[in-house]
Amino acid sequence: MTYSGRILIVDDNPKNIQVAASILKQAGYEVEFALDGASGLSWLESNSFDIVLLDIMMPGEDGFEICKLIKSNPKLNKIPVIFLTAKTDRESVVEGFESGGEDYITKPFDSQELLVRVKNQIELKTNRELLEKMNKNLEKLVAEKTEKLTAANQDMENTNRQLSKRNEELKHLEESKQHFLNILGNEVSGSLNEITGMLQVIKYKVDSKKVAQLVDRIDHSLSKIETFVNSALRITELQSKGSLLKPERLDINKLIGFAMFQLDEKIRRKQIVINNKSNKDSVNITGESQLIMAALIITLDFFLERNLPDSAIQLELRQDKQGLEIIFQDNGPNVSEEEISSYFDLFYTGSQSLNFPRMIAEAHLGEMSIKNRNNITGITLKLGFYTK
Repeated sequence: MTYSGRILIVDDNPKNIQVAASILKQAGYEVEFALDGASGLSWLESNSFDIVLLDIMMPGEDGFEICKLIKSNPKLNKIPVIFLTAKTDRESVVEGFESGGEDYITKPFDSQELLVRVKNQIELKTNRELLEKMNKNLEKLVAEKTEKLTAANQDMENTNRQLSKRNEELKHLEESKQHFLNILGNEVSGSLNEITGMLQVIKYKVDSKKVAQLVDRIDHSLSKIETFVNSALRITELQSKGSLLKPERLDINKLIGFAMFQLDEKIRRKQIVINNKSNKDSVNITGESQLIMAALIITLDFFLERNLPDSAIQLELRQDKQGLEIIFQDNGPNVSEEEISSYFDLFYTGSQSLNFPRMIAEAHLGEMSIKNRNNITGITLKLGFYTK
């Protein structure tokens, strides 16, 4: 096996140097030598070596002192030192390690032992240097990443400050919007009440059945508008402020009856029959009456709009411990998935939007869904109010 590396032998005995150098050169090492410690230090300071083979017993400063000088020099202390010694007593071995030596070989030394120990120390030195280089590269990489992270954190802090500022602005805008909507709602409600009052005056002052019927129709429409306005304001309040519902005990059959009363003119005009299949006089749930009423009116109106005259709409109530499902069914045309999706679109501009009743159902922890009926024309709509 061929080895590589540069070795310095420091020994005052030329014969020992000759024997060791011969073995090492044959193995492929480059070898230099010095006959005393001072010369050895001079060689080390002016040349590059991978390892030092150092005799202990030399004139002047012995091997222990030379080793201490090597290890105290920052430029030389990474070079491994192997002692060549005839001393095998425990004290000498310990002193050699305490002075900084990495290993020792006793004289007369075995050639294989010499090669193995030299090879091991050079490999350890090479691995240490490689590890130090990797550590430096890693430290550099960490420093670069840290700098980038610091810059990113600074950017994030700036972004967070900007977002916080924008959130405050949005909060202010939301409060302003809510304030405006409240004012608008109050103004609309006040105006509607005034109109209703004037209509009642006309109804009782003018002795005409047709006028009375017209006033009733207008009054129903105004009542419907007021319900929608108040419900829209309430939903906006729930969504923007995270407010809680104001639940009360409700009879859903009475609410359905009131919704049908609000739509009575259209029901009679189209001669559509609405069958409530509930076999109970009263079905109670807990919810906010104004909102549920608005959801029922819009949903019933949806079915009235999509059905031809002389049609029928079926209502079925299914109740369990969690809440109530109101199931609407008709025999009208089937609808596509795209149409179903459009009904629930927030920005749907058609007359049959179901986005508002869906929001009301969700405010009551419920849901709203539509699907075509099996094997026959028509759709099934489920409006759920799950109020635990």
